[in-house]
Amino acid sequence: MTPVRSPLPPPAAEPAPPQSPAEKRLPLGVAVLLLVLCAALLAAGGAWVLQAGLGAPAAWAALWGAVLGVAAAALPMAALALKLGRPAPPAAEPAPEVALAGVSAVTSRTLFLEWAEREWARARRYGTGAALLLVDIDRFLRLCDGRGAAAADAVLAELLRNTAATLRGADVLTRYADGQMAVFLAHADATGALDVAERIRQRAERLDAIVVGQPLRITVSVGVAHLRPAHPNLNSLIDDAQDALAVARQAGGNCVRAAPVEARLKRLPGPGQDDRRKPRQQPRP
Repeated sequence: MTPVRSPLPPPAAEPAPPQSPAEKRLPLGVAVLLLVLCAALLAAGGAWVLQAGLGAPAAWAALWGAVLGVAAAALPMAALALKLGRPAPPAAEPAPEVALAGVSAVTSRTLFLEWAEREWARARRYGTGAALLLVDIDRFLRLCDGRGAAAADAVLAELLRNTAATLRGADVLTRYADGQMAVFLAHADATGALDVAERIRQRAERLDAIVVGQPLRITVSVGVAHLRPAHPNLNSLIDDAQDALAVARQAGGNCVRAAPVEARLKRLPGPGQDDRRKPRQQPRP
């Protein structure tokens, strides 16, 4: 691995949506004060109309003006009290990305792809190197069938958390698909990318994920694609990583394979039968 560079700033957070006019409310104390002033002005105006316009006695005009002002203030105050007395709506369930918000290296897939696109362009421009790793939990579909989707997701979350602890500040990872995570390594050469992939595989093999109070052992397959001149865009780098991952799964799992790979046209028997993607056939030189 090349020397670790100064960490780049983390991906920019998605901007908060602008407040709607309904959300831009006055403070409660100011609103009550304005309401009282309006009620007092309405009471004075009503008393003046009753006395000057209709010729009512001053005492009766003041009384009915006060009644009008109190009514004008009481109705909005009652509506405000009812609104404040309503229970707050239940909080929405956190998205899968939010569940790992405390782990700075884990981000959403959208932000991950934006970040990877920028780092890919930077690496192509300055020749600094970069690599993409796709990490698949072996026999994930079988895990979902045997332990349930929630347990399988918990295992993936633990794998993400465990992997994030080993990365540099410039690296970033995400939940890329069901049972799969992606890691983008900035300023990484081919050898360094393979070292990181092997370290992830070894840590996953030793990981004891607790599911329903019981430990669950897993293994992973890792596909590695290092940035080469043959990659005209980020998608081509992702395709190479997917090809390498498919070959790793066909080899039985719990291993690392690096692109470019020679594709085999039929699936192998054994643990690799649940491969989700067959490798593309590469042209022979």
